[in-house]
Amino acid sequence: MWFKNIHFYKFEDEFKLDAQALHTALDTRKTRGCGQMEMSAQGWCPPVGKNGLMLAHQTDGNLMICLRREDKVLPASLVKEQVELQAEQIEQQAGRPVGRKERLDIKDAVLQELMPRALVKTSQTFAAILPKRGWFVVNASSAKKAEELIEYLRKTLGSFNVVLPSTDESLEAAMTTWLLNEQDLPADFTVEDACEMRSSNENEGVIRCSSVDLGSEEVRAHINTGYRVKKLAMNWQERLSFVLSEDLSVKRMRFDTEIIDGAGDSSDDEASRFDADFAIMSAELEEFIPALLAAVKAKA
Repeated sequence: MWFKNIHFYKFEDEFKLDAQALHTALDTRKTRGCGQMEMSAQGWCPPVGKNGLMLAHQTDGNLMICLRREDKVLPASLVKEQVELQAEQIEQQAGRPVGRKERLDIKDAVLQELMPRALVKTSQTFAAILPKRGWFVVNASSAKKAEELIEYLRKTLGSFNVVLPSTDESLEAAMTTWLLNEQDLPADFTVEDACEMRSSNENEGVIRCSSVDLGSEEVRAHINTGYRVKKLAMNWQERLSFVLSEDLSVKRMRFDTEIIDGAGDSSDDEASRFDADFAIMSAELEEFIPALLAAVKAKA
């Protein structure tokens, strides 16, 4: 399990639960399927997969957890079509228009009828607890999804005190400076070939550059006309390629192939490969996160 998009948080207090204690706590809200009349359900599942027994996987003192969610899929167009059909039948039979409240009642009845037959979409969100360094890392494409996992973990454990790191200056300003002046780049970091820029003038929109020389005069010209960097493709020590966003989230992470190849042999069983991947990824994140925060002058 190699993380691709991360949001990371700092523990306010030392995290003291070991794998067994965390498993016991998570087991109180273990994953289950949606009931017939439920639109969604979520709970903790074994991060190793269907053959796993523990809801918290521990390697070298670090812990991995996984939140599984089921959502029923009911197309809005189908619901609307059924509501309109039933409302039309009532109008024809009763000879009167259907009011707003009655339409809402019809919609509720339609949902009750369709829910048991709805398709179910499942998703999983993984998170790593790195207690020695005091970091909590969520593999999620959006801040909303990461916060949903944290909130559910708070409900499960009773409390879970983590906070986002803050920076002395805006990340937008820092990335714009790095793009303009290569000598201002922090040690061990390089700029790659993609970025997203937005103008302070809302009418001028967004410029996305991909597979281009970001040091070119054309790119610099946009900055000189008021555009600022919101996302920037970077590389750290030739070990990790990523896109840094203005909210300090890290997207499109690609670990160097030598790092991945060194994790586990393809002949290993699934659990052993997971264990090896997690051990090496955790070690990389424990170095990368402090280096990134130092680069952006964050308050950890």
